[in-house]
Amino acid sequence: MEIISYKTPEFKEFVNSVKVSLEEAWDIQLKYYEKHNQKIIGAPLFFIINKKYIFTPYYNSKIPEVRIKGVAVDSMTGKAEYMDTKIKLKPKSQFGWKKE
Repeated sequence: MEIISYKTPEFKEFVNSVKVSLEEAWDIQLKYYEKHNQKIIGAPLFFIINKKYIFTPYYNSKIPEVRIKGVAVDSMTGKAEYMDTKIKLKPKSQFGWKKE
């Protein structure tokens, strides 16, 4: 499993090399929630996991094993899917990325 944390050089390099930008992924996330009749909240991004932007309002950086629950947007195709999994993560930043 490839995990890239927000606010790392690897993160910056990754987002500069893929087809779907952070801003586009943000908008795809919002459209996913709208399409599935869910409350549109716009969750922050803490990680890229297996080349997917992971937007999750449920991540707590103080707990090393967490449930990642939210929208995953493929960085190459823009396909969005809902993710709900438990994983061990150690963040580089306690604040995720959000479109302003």
